[in-house]
Amino acid sequence: MNKLLPIVCLSLLLILSPAYASKAQSTCQKNWIEKSDQQFAADCADMAFDGSLKDRQKVAWMLFARINQLIDDRQGVSGSNKVPQWMAWATDADTFTANPTFKYTQVNRADMQPVTDKKLLAGGVSLSEPDGANEEVTRNYISYDYLTQTAKLNTKEGFLAYVNAGNKVDMPIGTIELKASWLKVPDMGAPKGAITFNFASGEYWFRGIHIMVKMRKLTDVNNLFYSEDPSWFWTTFEFTNNPGVSHVRDEFITQNAPLTERDINKILKQAGVANVGFEAYTPNGTQIRFTEDADGKTPVILGHTDMEDFAGSPNTAQPSYWTSFNSSCHSCHATAAINPKTGEFFPFSVPKGKLTPQYYGTTTGDSPKNLYLGDGFVPLDFMWPIPFQAKAQTKGK
Repeated sequence: MNKLLPIVCLSLLLILSPAYASKAQSTCQKNWIEKSDQQFAADCADMAFDGSLKDRQKVAWMLFARINQLIDDRQGVSGSNKVPQWMAWATDADTFTANPTFKYTQVNRADMQPVTDKKLLAGGVSLSEPDGANEEVTRNYISYDYLTQTAKLNTKEGFLAYVNAGNKVDMPIGTIELKASWLKVPDMGAPKGAITFNFASGEYWFRGIHIMVKMRKLTDVNNLFYSEDPSWFWTTFEFTNNPGVSHVRDEFITQNAPLTERDINKILKQAGVANVGFEAYTPNGTQIRFTEDADGKTPVILGHTDMEDFAGSPNTAQPSYWTSFNSSCHSCHATAAINPKTGEFFPFSVPKGKLTPQYYGTTTGDSPKNLYLGDGFVPLDFMWPIPFQAKAQTKGK
């Protein structure tokens, strides 16, 4: 073999990489606000997965601007007569029911629909005080249609029939899943700059939102538990003045590349959502795989100080004093899985970094036991709503 060949190839790679990156940015950013969710995901996958951290941050802001495009407020919950479009998307309650009939008509809800499961400490999921979470999951039409029509994963019977037939859960390109965090406005008022809404159940202020988008298919869906190849893009926007958020970003978040105010304003203006309050929310970071640089060593840390407070220590309610934050979107969602033979879902836990077949979760109840990921579990394409919600629904309900 010619010893110069690796050197020549490396040199070409170094020469071509800037041009490749520039082409990826151009493809992604051209008419980005007019594209369908599917087209945006396909066009921006290279920029999101193969570009720099700054490129990823731009994709995060573009996604934030896209989901927050304004529609008419039909319910009178906003003082501006406009609301973000995702407030008219299907929620978990709309999706995981025996006969889902939700229609995407751009009519926003009069009240939020908080999730019916609240994650507490690692390994535990509680059905008590469901509204205590103040977290609302919504999804775009691509996701809703796949879950309720294509694969029929909205009930326990439908879901078990699908996986027991040997089918793989493989969400379509362009799938968007969101989780918003709300808090009732206290007597002293909402924090300065926070966006508020007057829902039927009271006035709430918006604490931030998780965004997860399926942007690329994995070549081997069976290797989802362990592959460092990216398929989903993760980011979480948080109210910039949340207590302790600066400490968490500076000390624990591993992949954050803040944009300039000028770049942010440009993106928001292009989407028509500038000067309506979204400037008070910024990304905690982005994530596309288990570990940095796919090295299998350094875990990527990403989370929201309210929605992932269970991952902070020592006191989950005081992010300013945390000495650790073990939140990792990709690692956590990768463990959304089921054993088709036993019907058991893999327990919720707080993993970080690369998973192995020996990774285990502990069940709750009178006789807790450890379940190992490599012991018959199949992946659910990072979709935790399926274990949390579909298992509680039957066709007869």
